[in-house]
Amino acid sequence: MFKIYLASTNSHKAREMGEFLEGVAEVLIHPEYKAPHEDGDSFRENAIIKAKALSRLIPKELVLGEDSGLVVPFLGGAPGVKSHRFSTRGTDLSNIEKLLSALKPASGQERKAYFVSYGVLMRGGKILWEGEGRVEGEITHKPMGEEGFGYDPVFFYPPMKRTFAQLTREEKNRVSHRGRMLSMLKEFLLKNGG
Repeated sequence: MFKIYLASTNSHKAREMGEFLEGVAEVLIHPEYKAPHEDGDSFRENAIIKAKALSRLIPKELVLGEDSGLVVPFLGGAPGVKSHRFSTRGTDLSNIEKLLSALKPASGQERKAYFVSYGVLMRGGKILWEGEGRVEGEITHKPMGEEGFGYDPVFFYPPMKRTFAQLTREEKNRVSHRGRMLSMLKEFLLKNGG
């Protein structure tokens, strides 16, 4: 089984990824990892920045840099790469409030959105694998559901007729942007000795 260090301090994300990769890889957070300044213009660039920062700390280990966020075409692609720090306070609640406020005039197709998760697997600063997962949905008018984190309470997934925060973790992992990216990573790991 692989041991992968996630370039993150987000325990929710590590747990979600660990559940998805169960039996193939153990996903760990390194206690000395400090999040670098993310100034990339794309999810890919930010994932590489994170992976390189952790790879410098533990060059012999497999590290996974992942950047994800919400893209709303009606808002010119915002929140995009700034999803986690969209509002001044940068909390899940304040980010959601700002998003819903910005979308007040939007209706129907204008509320379409998609989540992106970009992953980069690295060892010793060298990229071994990279891939992107994406899932489409729409933004609700108010938060619904108690599960998940981030924008999950306002991201409505039409095939399941619920927000991501109304899905169980297992349901969300099967259809989410991160789940899609991780299924590609899992395939790569299995082909390479998992």
